[in-house]
Amino acid sequence: MSRLLRTTMLALALAPGVGCLQYNDQCQPLIADPESIVGHLGNDVYLERIYTRHDNHSLGQLSADALLHAEDNSSAPAELAVVNGGALRSEGLCVTRVSIPKGPLKNGLLHEVMLFENSVVTVDLTEKQLVDMFEHSVEALFPVGQSIISPPGTFLQVSEGVSLRLDCSRPPGQRVQALTVKGRTVSLPPRTDPSVRYRVAMSGYLAQGGDGYGAIFKDAASDVTRNPVTARAAEGRATDVSLTEAYMRAHYGTEDKALVEQGRIVFEKCARPPRAIVQ
Repeated sequence: MSRLLRTTMLALALAPGVGCLQYNDQCQPLIADPESIVGHLGNDVYLERIYTRHDNHSLGQLSADALLHAEDNSSAPAELAVVNGGALRSEGLCVTRVSIPKGPLKNGLLHEVMLFENSVVTVDLTEKQLVDMFEHSVEALFPVGQSIISPPGTFLQVSEGVSLRLDCSRPPGQRVQALTVKGRTVSLPPRTDPSVRYRVAMSGYLAQGGDGYGAIFKDAASDVTRNPVTARAAEGRATDVSLTEAYMRAHYGTEDKALVEQGRIVFEKCARPPRAIVQ
């Protein structure tokens, strides 16, 4: 059975009200080499939504870094990349995992966490679209003192070179307080000059308007003036998880180079998940 069909079946099985589908191979691995080690984790990784959708997350950052470098050899490489928290899953195949212990990470588990195999698109966004994107990302975060209850998958993990500071006590649409991209200070409020652009890599799901981003991106993914490029690999179509797997093998393949969460997003007056904050 193809991975796409298994993924579709699993998504249906997990949908509210659908119940559990009964297929003999529902629990079969998504890839041919599930036991191979793709890299090492330097800290425990929590997979519940309050961590993947309401805080910095090492696997989300890893994937964003992989997408950032997908088009490094092209004439228009990305300046930043984003990964929606909803792309990181805890359901797995026949088992729900709330965390992954530090140490070796198996390929099969990585592909279960990043279940959907999205294409990757690199596209130019205006400064206003960039700021609006991040405002949408953080608009549903809970202020300090409130419980984090079922946060949406819209929250974006960011790539290296991005620094974002936000204030959850402010109203939605006014929460982004500072943003830099590879040394470029983004104006707040953003400039409306359409010639001021940032090249952003993201999943095809987001580029096509998933998680409510359609009103912000509009037709950017198909507008030739925004130079949309779908990432390709030497062996064929590149997906978010295949790029993430390759990037982890290349950069975090040994214990002394283990993946460690970074504080790329600074949260002010925001509710935080119950664990030590990684600086």
